[in-house]
Amino acid sequence: MPKRHDYLVGIDLGSHSSRCLVALEENSRLRFISHGSARAAGWSRGVVADQDAVLESLEKAIEEAERNGGVTVDNAVVGVGGPHVKNNVSHSYINLPSWESEIQKDHVDALIKTATQGPLSDDRTVLQAIPLEFAVDGQSGLRNPLGMSGSRLDVHVQVVSALAQAHNNIRVVVNRAGVVVEETLFEGFAASHAVLEEQEREMGVAVADMGASSVELAAYLEGDLQLAVSLPIGGEHFVNDVAAVLRTPREAAEQIMEQYGCVPAAQTPLNVMVEAPSLGDGPPSEKPRRLLNEILEARCEELFEMMAVQLARGGFENRLVAGVVLTGGLACLAGTCDIAETVLNANARVGLPPQLDDLPDELDHPGWATVIGLVLYAQRLRLHRQRKRDRVTDWLKTLFE
Repeated sequence: MPKRHDYLVGIDLGSHSSRCLVALEENSRLRFISHGSARAAGWSRGVVADQDAVLESLEKAIEEAERNGGVTVDNAVVGVGGPHVKNNVSHSYINLPSWESEIQKDHVDALIKTATQGPLSDDRTVLQAIPLEFAVDGQSGLRNPLGMSGSRLDVHVQVVSALAQAHNNIRVVVNRAGVVVEETLFEGFAASHAVLEEQEREMGVAVADMGASSVELAAYLEGDLQLAVSLPIGGEHFVNDVAAVLRTPREAAEQIMEQYGCVPAAQTPLNVMVEAPSLGDGPPSEKPRRLLNEILEARCEELFEMMAVQLARGGFENRLVAGVVLTGGLACLAGTCDIAETVLNANARVGLPPQLDDLPDELDHPGWATVIGLVLYAQRLRLHRQRKRDRVTDWLKTLFE
């Protein structure tokens, strides 16, 4: 049996489901080991409202993954999303000492740290900090300034941050489940790892991770993350609309939506009916299926109109050459890509997770893209740490040669 620390684990805490996935790296490839999921509880508007309820759901998902794979989950990369996630571009610079004009790694690291921490208020914490470009003595557009000479070094950094309290609550819940949080990651960033090709990032592309309480939007251009924002609409809002109009319980509304929902509504015949259970003890009633889909279409259009506003603010209007990739559970609503293409004026497709070795067919589903993206990031994180250890080892060896 492999050692415990060999496993790569992703945990996706959503307001609909808690998911845990375990994989193992073999010859630079990832092999699926096990997974677990449980219905979520304890969330309100994308943040933890009841730690005990969230913990109970998470423990069920972890226990299922451990039981199915014969493993112990000790560490994990954990996703963070919700309306409290924001992004901004921060600028900073340093003047280099005249006696040390060649740019060193220490200069770059210190500058990025200053740019990352400077603009944030005390109630926010950094999820990701991604350097967009450097400038040396006014020469901009540089990717890597190491080894260059100059008197001033500038950087622009994309800073993705979360509300500190909301972020801390997630870490506390995971720690209470007996799991060490290796790193937290914006869920839209994780989903992008799973569903995008590098060429798409270069050409201009947006990824919408469509969850239950929010949609995490990430947009790329010229290979860089240029926009990261959370939209306060998700699958729960669709379900609530259906439940209110059809006057049926939320659980029934969710089932009706999954079985019969599709957009655009005009494609639904007028004479087709669906059965909706009553809110009370009365008998179920029949409702037009077109009515159901008109409800879904209206909310779907609202969602993509909000997305269009954010993309325009980020400078992406008419620049999504590679289109829009929809993932997450809500992306399974039939016809969603059609509405996205109409509203956003860009090609749209459903983003499925990559095929890890031995991945079960049931996980070939957009709802699992984010947690698989977290595992892919865990693999990248481990490689980075190994390279860092190797550099230290090589440096120590030189001391004794």
